Amino acid sequence: MDNTLRNEPVRSLFCDDEDFLELIEMFVEGIEEKKIFLRDASASSQIEDLKVLAHQLKGASAGYGFEELSQIAAELEIACKAEDQSGIEQHKEFMLNHMDRIVV
Repeated sequence: MDNTLRNEPVRSLFCDDEDFLELIEMFVEGIEEKKIFLRDASASSQIEDLKVLAHQLKGASAGYGFEELSQIAAELEIACKAEDQSGIEQHKEFMLNHMDRIVV
């Protein structure tokens, strides 16, 4: 996966499904709280919390059609399990950049 910081909007794979749109909107609304946690979380003292968040996002984002976010979350989870401080910070940055670009 290409983990470069980008600017283009990110949409769910299911964004054209009117029956699923309300659920996608609810998921996207919850992203803001997760971004706040990610910005404030310390890789050294909150590694377990980061790992749990990454694991949850890995599954949920895939289910809502945000496959790339799921992949980034999986990479963050792996970095947390390895206690790789630089990897955690790098994947947090990629995840925040990605999350900032999510639109409904």
